[in-house]
Amino acid sequence: MIHLHTRDAVEEYLRVRADLFWAMCTDHHNGVAAQEIARTAAGAYSPPVIVEYLSCVALRDDARAALRRAGLDRCVGVRSTGAGGGPRAVLLAATRDPAELEAEERRTLPERVTTALGNAGIHLEIRDHTALTAVLHGGEEVRLRRARHRAA
Repeated sequence: MIHLHTRDAVEEYLRVRADLFWAMCTDHHNGVAAQEIARTAAGAYSPPVIVEYLSCVALRDDARAALRRAGLDRCVGVRSTGAGGGPRAVLLAATRDPAELEAEERRTLPERVTTALGNAGIHLEIRDHTALTAVLHGGEEVRLRRARHRAA
């Protein structure tokens, strides 16, 4: 049987890549500026990719914390897409079947999610409350972004 060195190299690359992203996230969580991390890791990824990735991770973590504080983390979840070639995004979706929720909880879930995230400065990219209800109950994902501050 032929030993595939390529397989070993791919496994090593993926391990080291995961370690790099863990280190970048840990540094950012510990207060190192995203721009500094991007400069340090520029040989591995372009600085804009690193900054965008760290921004998405921070948004994801803030959204999860806001939902947890509001007691909604058992009903909805948040995930972020990776740092690959495509655009990075932070997405919210229901994690429980709406039929499992009490009628009142099911009815008020969209408003409670919107309020919890809004209080954390996070906006859902969706047309209106009715659309959010359909999306959450339909098992689809909603993109999240930081709320824009309006000039006074």
